[in-house]
Amino acid sequence: MRRLAGPFAALCLLFAVGTAWYALVEGFGLLEGLFMVVITLSTVGYQEVRPLDASGQIFSILFILGGVGLMLYTAAAIVEQVIVSDVVERLGERRLSRRLRQMREHIVVCGFGRVGQEVARELGRRDETLLIIDRDRETCDRARAAGHTALQGDATEEELLERAGVGRARALIAAADSDAVNAFTVLTARALNPELYIIARAGSVSGEHRLGTAGANRVISPYRIAGRRMALAATQPLIQEIVDLFAAHRPEAGQLVAQLGIAPDAEALSSGTIGDLLPRSHQTRVLGVLRADGAFAAAPPPETALAPGDRLMVFGSESEIREIATRIERTVEAQADPGPG
Repeated sequence: MRRLAGPFAALCLLFAVGTAWYALVEGFGLLEGLFMVVITLSTVGYQEVRPLDASGQIFSILFILGGVGLMLYTAAAIVEQVIVSDVVERLGERRLSRRLRQMREHIVVCGFGRVGQEVARELGRRDETLLIIDRDRETCDRARAAGHTALQGDATEEELLERAGVGRARALIAAADSDAVNAFTVLTARALNPELYIIARAGSVSGEHRLGTAGANRVISPYRIAGRRMALAATQPLIQEIVDLFAAHRPEAGQLVAQLGIAPDAEALSSGTIGDLLPRSHQTRVLGVLRADGAFAAAPPPETALAPGDRLMVFGSESEIREIATRIERTVEAQADPGPG
């Protein structure tokens, strides 16, 4: 529609100029002048309302040459907008459906407001596969412009979440501005995938309780976190710097905090230690181990034994952490499949 605004404005100006000329210069009435403009630009071939003098004939010639061309251009723009845009939209819908069917282990972010944008930006830095869901068309366009796959619709609807591949997703983040919308989103997603890891945004204390009851694994209150961080910055700024370093992916420094998991089916790893899995790591540090039973061990020594289902929280260079993750996967594969003999 923005492309049609210019031609339509020029056409209205042309009608106004033509009507004014015939009314003021040729002595026609306003309705007669408008009638002359319409029959001239539409090329219907009606006779003039009144005979024209030389100046009127010259004006009509110039008016026809410029006006008919503008009419044809506007008509072509309308056809292009209606037909071509519809074809492009249908092709884009097909590509989106194909991309959605191929998504596996992705993260669904419901709501692309201020919180959702920060979530998407951080996950994008970590090379995660994202799918944005938002009700607003322009918001979805902004998400696509930022390089994300976006799906327009209501995240509380079961059909839309099924299309988003919630059954194949790794996690869902309910980041809408409304606690009620987030609660319905969590309820619907939990019914579709009981194993899905769900994080929900809460705007109030009562909302935190409702979202937890609805089935969210983690409930985050941006206001509560912001208050704690501001208080910490005022009283212990150095600790705040460390928290910021640990909380954010630092591409400029090449460092990040990451979670590495031991496959639950890797039974042979029950006798392995941190030192066995990370023998060549000099810069990466293990900050803690979260056991499968929920127990947490902070700053574990290298001789700490690992078990299937344990998760390591490490801090170090991004390249080394990726190497460690690959090594863990290979170790899991090698010990799970000892080979012949």
